[in-house]
Amino acid sequence: MKKNFDYLSFIKNLLSFSPRQLEGEKKAADFLISFLRKNNFPYSIDYFWTKVPKVEKEILKADNKKIPCKGCSFVTGKIVDKEYLISSLIPSRFFLENQNINFNPKCDEISLSNFYFAPSLAISKNNLALILKAKKIKGEIIVRPIRYKARNILVGNVKNPKTIYFAHYDSIQRGAIDNASGVATLMGIIFSYPEIIKNNLFVFAANEELSYDKPTYWGHGFRAFEDKFFKIMKLAKEILVIDSLGNGKMKILNDKNLIYLAFPIKNKEKLGNKIKVVSGDLDKLMTVYHSELDDIKEIKINYLKEAVDTILNKFL
Repeated sequence: MKKNFDYLSFIKNLLSFSPRQLEGEKKAADFLISFLRKNNFPYSIDYFWTKVPKVEKEILKADNKKIPCKGCSFVTGKIVDKEYLISSLIPSRFFLENQNINFNPKCDEISLSNFYFAPSLAISKNNLALILKAKKIKGEIIVRPIRYKARNILVGNVKNPKTIYFAHYDSIQRGAIDNASGVATLMGIIFSYPEIIKNNLFVFAANEELSYDKPTYWGHGFRAFEDKFFKIMKLAKEILVIDSLGNGKMKILNDKNLIYLAFPIKNKEKLGNKIKVVSGDLDKLMTVYHSELDDIKEIKINYLKEAVDTILNKFL
C-alpha cells in the first residue's frame, strides 16, 4: 500500500543543516541514515576519502569601502586589481587559475556559482558598479583544505539493479532546489513504494559540489561510486541523475554538456546513452544558484509529485 511522504517537511530538515559541507554534510548524512533506520529500509554505506576547501577569511575593499563578498577559492591568496572581473556563469575552466572577482548576472544575491584554483571572491551583481568605479581594489581569502571521510548511502539492489538513481545531498549555501529536492524525490519514492528497492538501486551521494579534483572539481562523490561499482553501472538499463527539481516542469535530458555538469564520471562514454539527467527549470535555477535565495519557497510540491509520477511511470 502506498504511504504518503511529506516532501516539504523532509526538505526543511535537510535545509536545517545547510550549508551541507563538512559538518553540515555529516549532519545531513546522519539524518538520511536515521530516516532509513526509522522506516526499516536496509542500506549500506560506502566510505571514501576526499578534501574540500574551508574558507576562514574573506574580505574585499573598493577604495577602502568594504564590499560584501564570499570566498570561492581552493587556495589562499590576495586580489590586487580588477583585471579579471567576470561572470560566474562562464565555465570555470576558462579562468580556473586566474585570480578574480566574480558575480552571477542572473542572481540578486552573492552566488557561489564557480570555484577556482586561484584567489577568488564572489560578489552580488548589485555591487558591481562599486568595483568598476574603484581606483584601488584590495581583496584577500584564506582557505584551509580539510580532508575527511565522506559517505555515499546506498539503498536497494547492489548486484544487478535495473535502474540506478543518483541524488547528491551536499550543498553550497541553502541548497533547496540544488539538491534537497532531488534527495526528497528519491526518498519519497522509496518511502511510498518500498518494493522498488528490490530491483533498483538508490544512491544518495556525498561530496558532489566541491573537491580538489582538477579541473573538474565537482562530482567527486559520483566518481567515488564509479570507482567501486562501475560493473553494475554497465549492467544497469538506466542511470538517472536527479538534480534540481521542484521549480518548474520536470525534464528528462541526455545532452552531453549537461551530463558533464550533472554527472562528470570518468567512463561515461562506455555507458552509451543510458545516463539521463532529471531536472526542473534550469534557467530559473540560475537566479538562485548556490546562493541563500535557493530556499524552500522556490519549490512547488506539485512539481515534485509530478516528477515522482513521471519517474515511476517511465522507468519502472
